[in-house]
Amino acid sequence: MAFFTSDQIDAFISNKVRVDFLAKLEFDSETMYVWNGDYNLNVNSIEYLPLHGLAKIDGLGMNSTIQSEAITIEVSALAGQEADFLSLALEESQEANQKLITISMLFFDDDWQPIGNPVPIFFGFMQPPKISETASSDEIGSTQTITITAENAFFNRSRPAYGLYSDRDQQKRFPGDHFLQFASLLRDKTFVYPDF
Repeated sequence: MAFFTSDQIDAFISNKVRVDFLAKLEFDSETMYVWNGDYNLNVNSIEYLPLHGLAKIDGLGMNSTIQSEAITIEVSALAGQEADFLSLALEESQEANQKLITISMLFFDDDWQPIGNPVPIFFGFMQPPKISETASSDEIGSTQTITITAENAFFNRSRPAYGLYSDRDQQKRFPGDHFLQFASLLRDKTFVYPDF
């Protein structure tokens, strides 16, 4: 099975390539689907809500290492006009904290109709959202910006392991278990392998 369909490959080689990003945000209470277009988009019976060009994603790129990398999703709107998912994320930060987000790329034809299936390019875990607000001017009101940072699947690799291979740690977990009682004696031991 090919990664891209033949229709998507034809779209690549045309003079004009139309593409946009889709986001799947898996909050505690519900899963929301959004995209940066101006109308509700139906892809494979999933309805993507429009963000009307108010969103931007920073940090997307090819990662060839196993290091944690983060993306930042920023949505700006006039106060009171935020998208539904933003108010959901802001009501309680636990709605978004450590919940999955998937960013996909979707190709379109000249009439902005979807070509093929969305291609996932990032998945990670959302961090609590941050809010900032610009001062209002005479022409427009204040602009509210909501920023959600998401780290890829490797974000937990820098944390220490849950336990230690020590007798004290083993006794805390399983009192009376002596499996690791001699582990400290092996600390500076040299083993020769194979021993002929």
